[in-house]
Amino acid sequence: MYPDLEGKTVLITGAGTGIGQAMARRFGQEKANVVINYFSDKENPDDTIVDIQKNGGQAVKIQGDVSKEEDMRVMIDKAVNTYGTLDIMINNAGIENEVPSTEMTLDNWNKVMSTNLTGMFLGCRDALKYMTDHGIEGSIINMSSVHQQIPWPHFVHYAASKGGPSF
Repeated sequence: MYPDLEGKTVLITGAGTGIGQAMARRFGQEKANVVINYFSDKENPDDTIVDIQKNGGQAVKIQGDVSKEEDMRVMIDKAVNTYGTLDIMINNAGIENEVPSTEMTLDNWNKVMSTNLTGMFLGCRDALKYMTDHGIEGSIINMSSVHQQIPWPHFVHYAASKGGPSF
C-alpha cells in the first residue's frame, strides 16, 4: 500500500503493547525494518516480531527506558547498527495512573512527565541529531492524546504530559 516505506528503518518507543505494537505490525506489513522498544519484561514483543517477519518486514527488539539519555542513545544505535540507518522515529511511549490531584506526590508527577514528555524530547533530539548529521530527510512522529484537551479527573499529570507533543 505504501511502497515508499519498504526497507525504511523505524524506531517505535513503547511498542511492546497497544498502539505502539499495532504501529510496529503495520510497518511490518509495509516491509519496513522495525525496532521495537519496550520497557518491562511483562511486555514481550516476540509475537510482534514473528508477525512482522511473516509479512516481509524485519524486526528487532530492545528494552529501554525512554526517560534515560543513555537508553535512548542505545536504541538509536541499535537501529543504525542493525539496519544501517534511522528513517522514522515514533515517540509513542507513555504511562498513566490514576491519582487525585490533592494526593499526587512529586515523584508520581515526575515519573509520568519523565516518560511521556522527557522521553519524547530525548527521542526527538537524538533522532534529529542523527538524521541531520547523516543528511537523512526522515520523519519524527510524536504521539499525543485527546486528553490534553479533554482531561480526566485524577489524571492531571497525564493530561499535562500529553499536551507537550501537540505543540
